[in-house]
Amino acid sequence: MKSEAKISIVHDTGLGRPLLFVVEDGMYHGIAEHLASNLSGQTRTIIIRCDVVTGENFELLTEKLLSVLSQLGIRQAQFVGLGSGAALIQNLALHAGKIVRSMVVVDASMRPHPTAVERVLDSLERKLPFGLPLRLTSSGFNVRALAHRLRCPILLVGTKRTSSFIKRELRELSYKAPNAWYMDISGNGDDSNELAGLISAFQGVPAKSPQKNLQIAS
Repeated sequence: MKSEAKISIVHDTGLGRPLLFVVEDGMYHGIAEHLASNLSGQTRTIIIRCDVVTGENFELLTEKLLSVLSQLGIRQAQFVGLGSGAALIQNLALHAGKIVRSMVVVDASMRPHPTAVERVLDSLERKLPFGLPLRLTSSGFNVRALAHRLRCPILLVGTKRTSSFIKRELRELSYKAPNAWYMDISGNGDDSNELAGLISAFQGVPAKSPQKNLQIAS
């Protein structure tokens, strides 16, 4: 139910430019805690936890995220979306783009929690001329047809925790978004520290003309 969509601040420490992690409660919450603690000595780290993102609540969750940012006094930040929590950041970038300086998307498909049927339809859409959608009236968040509007720098990362389908989605989004780069770090044993390093380095990417300056991905 839309009225039951919840979002909360579970971590806020450090000083400097805010770095916000948006995550559903579950596997990626522990990773967000590790990353935030690792990076809090360099910047202000904030973790925002939300309910499971669905086609019914993503808009309300985005509105609540925007309200939380106002409450925190944040006018612009770097965002990190882990898993399907990334859908809220992408939706925020589409509708309130000035607040998203840059984003790091980790292990997220172009829609939150795609079903088996949706995965098949998405695969078929890729084969249609110009990627014409099969579900013109479908509800729910899907960034595929809107990726060209994501103008901020975007780092897309695939880790050992995700599937080949998700990695394929991340790679496709890197082609569709104007200022996006994809990195696969799933081959590393402990990729948490490497992910923290990528996030830290990405903070230095300029919001304008990032393609002229980005050095961490190709």
